[in-house]
Amino acid sequence: MSDLETQLFVAMFRKSPIGMALVSPLGRFMTVNDALCALLGYPRERLLTLTFQDITHPDDLDADLTLLRQLVDGDITQYEMRKRYRHADGELLWAQLNVSMILSDDGSPAFFVSQIQGLPAPAPVPPATVTG
Repeated sequence: MSDLETQLFVAMFRKSPIGMALVSPLGRFMTVNDALCALLGYPRERLLTLTFQDITHPDDLDADLTLLRQLVDGDITQYEMRKRYRHADGELLWAQLNVSMILSDDGSPAFFVSQIQGLPAPAPVPPATVTG
């Protein structure tokens, strides 16, 4: 990658209105942009001490890890899913997650590129009604 390409990537990453993170193969946040910090409510320094597993709702974690395994295994080239994150204030936040993988020179996963956009919470399902 040329110096200009690197500068353009860094500027795009930092200035993106969409939350973005580079995530290690073990799930640790390596770098995050301001939009992601604002979306999740965490200061950058705190977010960089966490893994995506730490802030993913437990009911959504298995699906995320399954898709991530398929990505690493080469079965898929990217994935997207709706999932819940734990906001810094403890509330749940619905988001659209898009993930792709960057490989190192030896072909192993170097890191994952995650793009995260907040979504409105789904409307509650009304209780079933019985009519005569």
